[in-house]
Parts: sequence; structure tokens; C-alpha cells
Amino acid sequence: MGYHPRIECTKLASFQTTRARNSELWFVNNADLEQAILGYAARYMTRYQVIMYALAIEGNHAHLTCRFPKGNRSQFMRDFNSSVARAVARFQQNYPGGRLWARRYSSEFLGANEDIEEYFFYTVLQPVNDGLVDDIRDYPGYNCFEDAVMGREKKYKVINWKKYNDAKRWDPEISLDDFTEICTLKFTRLPGYEKLSQTDYASLMRKKLQERTAKILEARKQSGSVGTKRLRRVMPGSRPKRTKTSGRTDHRPRVLAKNPKRHAKLSSWYFSVQFRYRDCSKRYREGHPDVRFPKGTYKPPLFTTAFTGSVL
Repeated sequence: MGYHPRIECTKLASFQTTRARNSELWFVNNADLEQAILGYAARYMTRYQVIMYALAIEGNHAHLTCRFPKGNRSQFMRDFNSSVARAVARFQQNYPGGRLWARRYSSEFLGANEDIEEYFFYTVLQPVNDGLVDDIRDYPGYNCFEDAVMGREKKYKVINWKKYNDAKRWDPEISLDDFTEICTLKFTRLPGYEKLSQTDYASLMRKKLQERTAKILEARKQSGSVGTKRLRRVMPGSRPKRTKTSGRTDHRPRVLAKNPKRHAKLSSWYFSVQFRYRDCSKRYREGHPDVRFPKGTYKPPLFTTAFTGSVL
């Protein structure tokens, strides 16, 4: 925690990734689970006033490209990931229990509008990048591209299961509808294209999508895709033959920027905060509670142990 602080920034967008333990494929071939996850995204996007550019739920991981104007990424990710974990336990009958996620989510800051656009397309093109399909329209799971470029607002039913289960103890006949809210999921247009009409914006984004898809397929060359039919036969909870893996201590980028100068500037800012945080964290743990941490960072937890000596 002291070496890689979670930094909140209201001005910069960020790219988040959370992966299931052992890369198990829990997010496949379950329409009820998919609807629940999208509903939770809608609920917490509204609650925390998140600007969401893209969302991908693919097999064993989730990607989000967002900005958090209220500086509350940590709260959003905490609530979203915990709700998704409970949804998997509820909707996947063969889920064995235990924690869903392999580790805490990773998060990288995006330096400028072109970097947000880069990771918007990275997110929506996940099924093509991973060799699952050659066209995102063939992917059997949810893809946010058309909703995002068309500015669609979709409504989802979200059940407050805790309140429902608490109330049901006293009234077995209580209606589930009384604990259901309607949440709206809406993606924000990529910055820099505000002046385009909706039709022109969608047309331009589709053209960019085609160009990027062609480049990915060219890079793959002879490697074919899994295909829709085989994807529909994947068993929830199974493990893929190939998947991205990383250890807790493996190197991860903290900032993402296409322009080298911008990347260097953003990295300099990030690590200056990190070094100040490290010093403050050390002093805080040594017994200086009034130390002032850098803006956008959280104080580390203080650990205590039970007193076991004689009290007399």
C-alpha cells in the first residue's frame, strides 16, 4: 500500500481491470448475470456521478474506461466489484463459493483525450483482441460499442437483496417489486467530438472501429478466432486454454499515454505523489496522526493487537 498508493484524480480518466481468480470464466453464457452486472454498473454510475466511456465484461475479467469527477473511484470500484461477486454467487449455480476476484483491481491514468479514445477502442475490441471473434457483432456477450456511439440510455432492474431478505424474515409474502429500482446506464461521448451530430459521431466511430479491427486481424494473420458457436458452449467456471496472468508484485503501468512527452510528464506527477505518500505513510505509522497526506490519497490502516498481559 505504501509503495503504490491509490490516487484519486478528478481531472484524469482512468482504465480499470479486475480479473477472476484462477482466470475462471464466470461471465459467460448467462443472460441473467449479464443483466445484473449492467444494472449494478448503472446504479453505481449514477450514485457516484461517474462519467463512463466504455465497459467490457468478457469471460473472466471486466474493463472500465471512466472518469470520476467526484474523486470517488475507490468507492465505485468497491461497490461495483462486490456486487458483481454476489451476483455471480447468486446466478451461477456451480459457483463453489469463496472470493471471486483474484486481487484488487488495477487502475491506470489516461493522459489526454486521444488516450481515452485509445482505451475506449481497446475495451470494445476485447473479443477481437483476444481472438474470440473477428467482428464484435459476433460476440455472444454484451458489447457497449453501439450503445456508446448512439448515445442510448438503457434501463435495468436492480434488486436490493439485503433489504428484501431482511424484510422477508418478518413478512414471507412481501413483494420483490417493492425492493426493485430502475437504473439507467448511459455512456458518455468521447471528449473532442462534442460538436458532431449523433449520426456523424456514430458514423465516424464505426469507421474507426472497422480500421482498428482490420489492423488486429492483419496482425493475427493465420490465427483464426474461436467463433460464436464454440463460445456459446463454454461452461461457466471453466478455465481458458490461454489467458493473461500476472503476479501481485509484477510491474504494472501507472499511467497510459500515447505521446512520450505526455507519458513522461504524467509519470513524473504520479511518482512525485507516490514518494510523498511513502514518506507520510512512514511518519503516520510511527505515531504522527496529524501528518498531511498528498491530495487524492488515502491514509493507510493502523493495525492493533489484543493486549494479553496481566491487567492487575
